Formats: sequence, C-alpha cells, structure tokens
Amino acid sequence: MKTVFEKIKKFVSHPIASLACIFCLTFLAYSNIFTNDFVMDDFDFIVDWPLIQNLNNAFRFFAFYIPPDGQIGIYSPLKTLFHALNYALFKTDVFGYHVVSLLIHSAGIFFVYRIASLLTSSLGGSAFGGEKKRIAFIAALIFALHPVQTEAITYMTASVDMIGIVFLFAAFFYFARMKTSCDYPLSILLAVSAVFTHELAVSLPFLFLLYESTLRPGKKQWESIFKKVLPYFLIVILYVLAKFLTLGTIARGGYLYDSFYLTMLVSIKALAQYILIVFVPFALTVNHIISPGIFSYDMEDFDKFAVLSQSFLDPQVLVSLLAIGVIVYFAFRFYVKKPIILFCVGWFFISLLPVLNIVPSSIYFGERYLYPGLLGFSLLVAILISSLVEGKGARFKKGREFIGFALVFMLVFFYGFRTYVRNFDWQDEVVFYESMAANNQESVFLKRDLGIIYMKNAMPVQAIEILEKASQLKPQDPDILFVLAESYAAAENYKKAKDILEKAVGLNPEFAEGYYNLAVVLAELDQVRRSYGALHKAVDLYQKQNRFLEAYQGEDAFHRYFILEK
Repeated sequence: MKTVFEKIKKFVSHPIASLACIFCLTFLAYSNIFTNDFVMDDFDFIVDWPLIQNLNNAFRFFAFYIPPDGQIGIYSPLKTLFHALNYALFKTDVFGYHVVSLLIHSAGIFFVYRIASLLTSSLGGSAFGGEKKRIAFIAALIFALHPVQTEAITYMTASVDMIGIVFLFAAFFYFARMKTSCDYPLSILLAVSAVFTHELAVSLPFLFLLYESTLRPGKKQWESIFKKVLPYFLIVILYVLAKFLTLGTIARGGYLYDSFYLTMLVSIKALAQYILIVFVPFALTVNHIISPGIFSYDMEDFDKFAVLSQSFLDPQVLVSLLAIGVIVYFAFRFYVKKPIILFCVGWFFISLLPVLNIVPSSIYFGERYLYPGLLGFSLLVAILISSLVEGKGARFKKGREFIGFALVFMLVFFYGFRTYVRNFDWQDEVVFYESMAANNQESVFLKRDLGIIYMKNAMPVQAIEILEKASQLKPQDPDILFVLAESYAAAENYKKAKDILEKAVGLNPEFAEGYYNLAVVLAELDQVRRSYGALHKAVDLYQKQNRFLEAYQGEDAFHRYFILEK
C-alpha cells in the first residue's frame, strides 16, 4: 500500500502528468455532449441572432449594439465577438461548439491548477507540509469534474460566457505572481478582456483586494494596496459607463415589485442555495425553486403572495443567514493559522456579488454563475483533504493517506458520473424542458414552455396533457389558454380549440393573436361569417398596436390558405 501511495504522490508532483490526467478525466465526463443540440438561449445568441452571423458587423458589437430579442440589458462586446467567430467557423454545427466549450473549460482548469499551486507556494512549506502540488491537483480535479459546471460548459451559450471567467483567472494569476515586469500590465489587459466578455468579472477588483489583504506576503499599507488595485476599479467603471452610454441602462430588469428589500431577501436565500448546491449537487436544473413560489427567473411565474409576504424573520431567511454566518465565522477563526481558508471563502462569496441583484438582473439563481466561485470551493476542499492526510506526527499516517485517497476517489467517481448523467438533460429541447419541468413542479410557465416545445416537435398529444395541467394552475391566463388552443388545433380538435380561444379573448379583449387564431379555427369549422369577424378584429387590434406588418402578413396568409388552398 505504501508503494502505491508513493507512486501517486510522485505522479501528482509532476504538473504536466497531473494536468494530462485531469484533462483525460474531464473529456470522459463530457464525452457525451458532442451531439447535444441547441437549447434555450442558444437560439437567441447563436441560431437566430443576425448580428453575429456576419463578421462585417464587428464594429456594432461595441457601438450601436442591440441585444438579441428578449435579452434586454446585456452588453458584452467581446462575448459577442466570440459568438461571431464561433458562427463563422461552425455555423449551426453543434459539434464544433462543444469542442470549443471543452477547450474553454480546459483553459479554466489550467489556470485553477496554476493559481492553486501559486497560492500554496507563496505561503511557504510550513503551511502545507510540502504538499502543494497535491493540493493543486485535487483543486483542479474538483473544479474540472464538479457537476454544477455542466450548465457553464454543456450549455453552448454559457460556455462562451466562461471565456470571460478564464480571462479573470488569468488576470488574477499574473497579478498574484508578479514575477516579471510584464505580469502587471498583462494582468490589466486580461482584466479588460474579462470585464468586456462577461459581467461576472466586475467582481475582479474586489477579488484582488481580498488577495492583497489576506495572502500577499509581508505588511503593506492600504494606500499602497489601493493604488495597485485602482486600475482594475477603473476598468469596471469604464465598462459600466460604456454599457450605460450604449444601452441607456446598467440593469437587466427591475427589483421584485419595485422593492430592493424583497429582492435582497430572495438573494439571501439564493446565496444559501449556492452553498448547498456545491456541497450537494444532486438536484441540478436551470430553474430552481429558491423558496415556495419563487424560482430562478421569470418574475411573472412567481407566486405574488409568496414574494410580498417575505420577511427578514422568515425561517428560511434566518437559516440562510445563519449558514452564511457560520461559514464566515470559521473562515476568520482560522485566519491566523491558515489565511488561505478566509481567502477561499471570500473568493466564493465575492465572485457571486454581481448576480445577487444589487443591480437588478431579473435572474435570481443560476448554476453557471458558480464557475468563478468554484475556484474558491475547490481549493478549500483540497486544503481540507490535504490537512486530513498530513495530520500531526507520523502515527496513523498510512491510515490518513488511505482515507484521503478514498475521499478523492469517491469525489472523482461521483462528480464524473453525475456530470456525465447531467449532460443527457441537454441533448435536445424536449429532454431539456422535460427535465426542468420535472425538477420544478411548481412552475406554471415551465409547463407552458414544455407544451410549446412539444408543439414545435409535432407532439400535440403530449402538449395537450402538460398544458391542461398548466391551465388548471392558472385558469385565467390568456397566454396559456392560447397555447393550449393551438395544441388542440394541431390535434384537429377545432371545437375544443374554439372554446378555449373564446375564453382567452374574453379574458384579454386586446389579444390580437387570440382573435387571429380564433379566425383560423372558425374557418376550419366552416363558420365563415364568424371567422371573418374574428379576422377583422385581429387586424384592427394589430393596427391599433402599431403592428402593421403583422396585420398585413396575417391577413394575407389567411386569405391565401383559406381561399387559394381550399
């Protein structure tokens, strides 16, 4: 057994061998993603976004920028450029996008390994008993295989976002290393690239302050530290100014019912859920239940009473604050002995600051937002495992080594297997939305969206089943009734579709699409006079709503089908 452990220790002491091993395991864990299709925002940012489908538009990525439809408040010019380069190379061939995703993740793994190695080395041999390479290996391994990373890597749109986080890691590495005269200016250049690629990187100057105040060897004056970090704050200010001048706003939405207080209560609960999910990554999905009636996104889907009845004294809020407080307390408790623990905890929390809706984003939880914070978590777990193995004295050293090896093996096996299984949820739109709906039974809009996907894939029977459930939960929602009627029409049950559409336009008399579909269904039922009445009502509403093109195209399509075709 001793020989085996010696061989393992010798192996992980070689950076190239260690990284090669991690890359191979990562490839195995993600080997089933290469045929996964476009899902969710992939259509907005890749398939249906004309801006990125012509590199001649490159100037417009930075100025005169218009986000994709339904994606207000997004300004990430370098990310847009990377999307355009991807599209120029692969068009809509998903294989190429997934190869790029793994290359991005591999770059992230590389810098996590280098950062872990650098930070443990900077603290000297006494802090870790000379086991720095082992810590770097375990940290990079956890970061590579953690199942929560699938949303950041398997999801093609999100993987391009992660280029910004790789830039963040690289900027931090050169900032912390400061080995040559080029490191500092290179770090600044990488920081600019990070911030203009992904908004999560605006936390970067605070992460650098954290490092300077916890791990930088030697005593430094705060004035000197701030001068060193000042350029990074200026980069963030420059980005915020550029975004405001381009979009006229720095937010992506508003606070919940215009209340900063209510929004922060949700953020507190979300922060605790981030902690839970990195330790227990079982229920993985895009739309989590943060608390009953409150989900990851789409405020209109929330239970209004659940949001408005929140209080600082709610048990979930208090438990969340207690969990966060205990973690922070122990991080400070061990600061003198192992300041890197405070650094890891601080890194995790600070990296999440941009997505806590201090500046509202209308997204309250996202597994992909954990990508930068996983560096802190992975390094912390690696340090704890290494500390267990080292212990004190030579007694039971063999047993401690066995326990440490077993822990790492179990983590690798579980993380790798869970990642592999989770990747299947992203294989196509039907499976993706079925998985989301199964994991969030409370969301009515997920049922509606799944029904739409079923319709898109010519599955009207399944659409009717799920949309009936949605309409039972929100019987007065005209949009859900509209989609339900479409599914009945697709199944050629025009009588049922007519009844539902009449209810929908009764609930919303300004519902132009509802009247138009009602005209189509009535025509199918040979109720010609009523059909033309509904058509004229639809055209009139389109025109009143200044949707003249839709009015013309709708009327023209109706006449072409029901007069020329029939």
